[in-house]
Formats: sequence, structure tokens, C-alpha cells
Amino acid sequence: MKRKFLATILTFAMAVGVVFTGSGTTAMAAESVTELEEKIASGDQMEFIQISGEELPENTIPEETMNVMSRQFNGVSEVGIAPYADEEDTTNTNPNYAISVANDSVYQGAIENENEVRWYTFTLSQKSTVTIFMQMADAMDADLYICSDDYTIVGGSASEGAGVSELAGSVLDAGTYYLAIEGYEGTGSFAFMYFQSSDDADYEINDSASSATNASLNSSITGVIDSPVDIDYYKLTVTNTTIMRYSISSSMGYSLVYAGKSGDNAAIYAVNGDIYMVKMLPGTYYFAVLGEDDQYSATSTYTINFNKIAELANGGGSDIIGICEKAGIVFQADSDGSNCYVNGNPIDYSYSYVNNLSNSAGGQSYNITIRKRNDVYAYLGDGEFAPSAVYYHSSTRPAMNVGSRPALELTFYSDTDFYSIHCRCTGAYDMNNFWDETNVVQVLIDPSTGKLIDIVQFNYYYDFAPVGTNYITITRPYTMTFYQ
Repeated sequence: MKRKFLATILTFAMAVGVVFTGSGTTAMAAESVTELEEKIASGDQMEFIQISGEELPENTIPEETMNVMSRQFNGVSEVGIAPYADEEDTTNTNPNYAISVANDSVYQGAIENENEVRWYTFTLSQKSTVTIFMQMADAMDADLYICSDDYTIVGGSASEGAGVSELAGSVLDAGTYYLAIEGYEGTGSFAFMYFQSSDDADYEINDSASSATNASLNSSITGVIDSPVDIDYYKLTVTNTTIMRYSISSSMGYSLVYAGKSGDNAAIYAVNGDIYMVKMLPGTYYFAVLGEDDQYSATSTYTINFNKIAELANGGGSDIIGICEKAGIVFQADSDGSNCYVNGNPIDYSYSYVNNLSNSAGGQSYNITIRKRNDVYAYLGDGEFAPSAVYYHSSTRPAMNVGSRPALELTFYSDTDFYSIHCRCTGAYDMNNFWDETNVVQVLIDPSTGKLIDIVQFNYYYDFAPVGTNYITITRPYTMTFYQ
């Protein structure tokens, strides 16, 4: 296979950065040509890490059933509370003597007569999440109801069965509310915990997968675990195969765990054994935030992030995937280097520059072309010619103006020439003459479009042109990991 590299190819710089400038030399960098020829001829391949073929297992999370309403409160009519019969009663069986409750507190009481109601009250200064968890004597079936200041029921839990605990959660606006604990059957003692929080009221109640809060890629959500029974669920929907990292920051040591999926094609795989960096097929995915050993705090917030690294083309079905998380670049290719994509975009390395100039001093004719063909392949070996993520700062002759940004550097090759540099100059411009064709080129590709940013090597203007100041500046702060 012919491996003709152009004259004046500079040795590839693999340190912190590289600046190529017009040199005016025609010396052949023979060692670079020979090395690339040997690598391609030997079929040299880079080392690959496997993306797991087994789906990421979902965590089994025990859930408390919340807001079960098996029956209606006997003490409240359709239009409000029934008239209170015994105005002389000064216990909290009279709502006028309801006991005030405070956040993060436990209260005990007793139902002394069947169908008796015990009243409590609380005031919210702003929209808040309220959670109440009640346990009772084994011989008693008691229910709890949350009422507004006109005694209209706005929430509660009424499960059937003696000794069955009750869990109620509601998002309530600022105001005064009542908590009514009714003895439905039997008598005995009870105890309840009361919690309130305003920090994440816009996301609650989201204590189950069915009530999960919608999340989106490249976004963060701040919330609280405001009670020992609180679990916050979030759901994320992707329409294309996506590489994503999910994370949580919390001073309380909370965990963000994968909790399930829905959708006919939904599937999720760990990348390189890292359960927090995943490949997701189209579908909906559920994640849960929970405290270890019943840890909670109404004031200590957590922040979760779902960071999209990139979308994949072909449903992620390419043979080779290169990922640079820091640069936000995902490169895909078939095993022979054909059918290349970056961040889901087909890669187009084609280029054409034609310019004809003439004056009394002489003539200049430039025709520089890279032809995109089916027999041109991306080099997938290791070393300095391997696909890599770089940072493009600037250049004087870009194919596309994109500004400073991360870019994908690729080397393309073929059995036959596909890159031509035809520069015919006369008179005073005779020194600019250059005529060659080659079957190798190194380029920079824009990850957001898949289009050519610039030609790195060989570039007529940066590596040869004797007149003028031209340059391309690239640094290499990234590492790309390859998967198969």
C-alpha cells in the first residue's frame, strides 16, 4: 500500500502544545512518513476498553406507601367541619385547643374513645413540603388528615388495619393548617413525627418512581432529604443513544442511585466499569437520592447533575468509540476507520480552496482540495497519529471560523491520492509554486457539526508558503479513552 506523505511535514508535537508556522523549507520529515507507513502496514491497533455488555442493575429501594386514603374522615362534612359539641372541653379533642407542632419533632398522644379526634396545628411562612409519619398501638386503627384553616381536607393518610402506620406528604402554600388524628377503630396510644421544608417544595412530592421529578441533561437540581422516610426520585428521558455522567454533591453523604427504566428500547450500560458514566439507549431512566442510615436534614441541601458527554450515531452501534469526557467529545468509527462520527455528527473532512489572482507582477493560481471518498479511512492505530482530543486556539487559514474550542484531531489515509495541492505562480510569485498530491492528511474536526475546522498537516500555508505569516495553534490538555 502506498504511503506518500507530503514534503515539509513537521514532526508531530505531543507535548503541551504545538504551533505550526510557514517555514519555506522543502525538507522531507522522513521519520514521520516511515513511522506512519509502518503502523498502517502492520495493522497496528490501539488498546481498547470494553463497554459492559450487561445492563447496569437497578437498585432495589424500599418505599413507604404515602397518602393512602381508604376512607373519609368522619369528623368533617362535605362543607367543612361539623359543629363542635362540647365547648367546655379544653383538651385537644377540641380543634380550638389544637396543640402546635414544630419541625423535626416527635409528638405522642392517645385515642381514649373510639372515633375520637385529636387536633394539632402548624403554620407555614412560605410554600413548603410537609411530611407526617405516624405509628400506633397494635390494637388501634387510627388515621391522619391535614386540613386547611377552614377545616377542609387537603391531604392525609387513612390506611385500613389495626397497627398499620400512616405516612402523609403534601406541598402546601403559606398559611395555618390543622392535623386531625382520628381513631377509626379501637383505642390506644400513637406517636407521630412532623417535618417541613421549603427548599425543594417545587420538586415534591417525588418519593416514588411514579411521582418522579423531571430532570434534563446538562442541568443540576438542588434538593433536600427532609425526613428519615424521604426519598427523592428523578426521571430522565433521552431520545438518542447518549453517553452521560451522573453525580451528587452532599455534605450529608447522600447517594444518587440508578433506580430503573421504562421504554421498549431502554437499556443502560456502565462505561469502563464506572457505574456513574453510562451509555443509555432511548428511553426513560429513574434515579433516586437517599440518605444512608436514615440521615436527613431540612437545611443541608444536595445537588445532582446529569452531564451529557455526547450523543452517539447509529444507536451507538459503531465498532469503536473514543471518549474524552473533559473535552465533551465522543468519536465513533467502524473497525476499519470508515463511517466516522463525532458527537453523533457524520464527519466531513472535505475541503476546497480555489483562488486565481494576477497583476502586472505575475499570476497566482491556487487549487487545494481534499476529496471525501469511500476508500479513505481514519487511522485507528496508536501513537501520535491516533484520534485525539485537542484544544484549538486559532489559525490564519481555517476552513471554518469557530473560535477557540476543543476539537477532534484525525489522520485520514487511502491507497490512492485524495488530497491535492496545486499552486502555480509566475513572475514575482514564482517562489510560491507547489504541486503535489498525497494519500494522507491530518485535520481538525468540529465536534458540534462534524465539519472541517482546519488542515493540520500537511498545510501549504503553515508548512511551506515562504511569504506571509500563517500559523495554527493547538494545545493538548486532554486524554481520549477508546472502547470496543
